[in-house]
Amino acid sequence: MLTLARRRAILVDGVEVERTPLLVPSFSSKGFPDVAKVVAATSEVIDGPALVSAYDLWHKKVEPPFDFAPLLFLDSGGYEAGRDVELSDVGDREHSPRPWSRDKHEEVLAGWTPAVPSVLISYDHPDERLPVADQIDRARSLAPGRKGIAREILLKPETTQQRFLQMDTLLQPKHVRALGDFDVIGVTEKEVGNSLLDRMRNIAHLRRAIDGVGLEQIPIHIFGSLDTVSTPLYFLAGADIFDGLTWLRYAFHRGLTIYRHNYAALDLGLNTRAHVVDGRCWFSNYYYMKDMELEMRRFLSTGDFASFEHHSDLFRKAHESLLEALEG
Repeated sequence: MLTLARRRAILVDGVEVERTPLLVPSFSSKGFPDVAKVVAATSEVIDGPALVSAYDLWHKKVEPPFDFAPLLFLDSGGYEAGRDVELSDVGDREHSPRPWSRDKHEEVLAGWTPAVPSVLISYDHPDERLPVADQIDRARSLAPGRKGIAREILLKPETTQQRFLQMDTLLQPKHVRALGDFDVIGVTEKEVGNSLLDRMRNIAHLRRAIDGVGLEQIPIHIFGSLDTVSTPLYFLAGADIFDGLTWLRYAFHRGLTIYRHNYAALDLGLNTRAHVVDGRCWFSNYYYMKDMELEMRRFLSTGDFASFEHHSDLFRKAHESLLEALEG
């Protein structure tokens, strides 16, 4: 069976620190003003990689060390710096961005002395867009010569008028070869395509392109995708690392991503107080994510869609549709 999904390593100083697929819980002050309290509460159960924002470090929304995680992703700050939202965002909190700039991002990185290996993600701001070649050049200057870190480029649209990545430009051979300067390649879910199949196809095109120039071991990171249906679909298309805030906003339940209060009615009881529901959801979601990782890894070993407890037939059919779309 032809599949683009593989095990890939995250290397720091040439040493493997994690093996994909990875589902990474994210933390952000955007939508979660008390993000430091959320980090403190959930750090009791998190024993894998996590993601925090350089923007939140600069504005002291969170404070290191984050030594509960064996690997930390330090995000670009672009999400918090804008009013734009993830696909999972419910828009229940008004967000007023505070100042963010490349200088601030570089100052955060310069002061970053992590207790654990880290993946540093290239600077982003929604009001600052560059051609792909310039994005790559700027990201090359990310934390030069630093030990204990891996470098990730977050690829973005080239202008503020573009909603999506321009795949024809991005996949030019000179750009694809230049991506070999990075340890991880990142794109956002909402910018990589306009439908699930379109996103799967574009992820697969990116995967095939970087594999084609000998970069098959570089993981692809999908920002803003962390749920019970789309994440496995992007995995089947060749992506490796997935993060998002869905695990804090919703509840994962029997293959579905549902409202937290519905999870309370189904599993906790009608009288369960809201703050208790939040904490129970976060803990339950984290363990659900770990189970999803295991399902993905079993699939890599067996090639059997029955490795997925839920939606196995949907995933099989979606994979067949992807392969047909790629051939077309």
